Amino acid sequence: MMSIITKRLNIRRFRETDREQYVEIMTNPAVTKYLGNGKGMTKKDVEKLLSQFEVAWNDGYGVFAVTETTSGNVIGHCGIRPISDGRTEILYAYTPTTWGKGYATEAGNAVLGYAKDNFTITELIAMSYPQNKGSIAVITKMGFKNIGQEEHFGNLLEVFSLDMTA
Repeated sequence: MMSIITKRLNIRRFRETDREQYVEIMTNPAVTKYLGNGKGMTKKDVEKLLSQFEVAWNDGYGVFAVTETTSGNVIGHCGIRPISDGRTEILYAYTPTTWGKGYATEAGNAVLGYAKDNFTITELIAMSYPQNKGSIAVITKMGFKNIGQEEHFGNLLEVFSLDMTA
């Protein structure tokens, strides 16, 4: 099984043993407030999301589990996947206990490097709710440029673009 190792993180495909920790993260209203439609997730929703992540690997893209190297705990996800309009997005979410520690930027940059080395993607996008200042900071630290607002998931989101050929 492939993994990306950074200074503090192990970024790898999800395993069956990750489900319990991941469900706990993704059913936390603080985590899901700015994800998708922002309405929160049930355990069943998280199971469906994990299935979607697995199916995305069939197209060569994927969303990884992100674990802390020191504890081995799953702290969230980061990866890329195609969206309905044909573009490809980078997405991530982490447990609140890790916010502000630079993990999202560290994992995001590692996934961007992996994508450049393994996929023929010319552009990636990232999306954020306008009020999610922390996520916008992560996106801009990774080099994405704001290209305006678009409606996704029934909400108006800030959309950012990164030229993967540069």
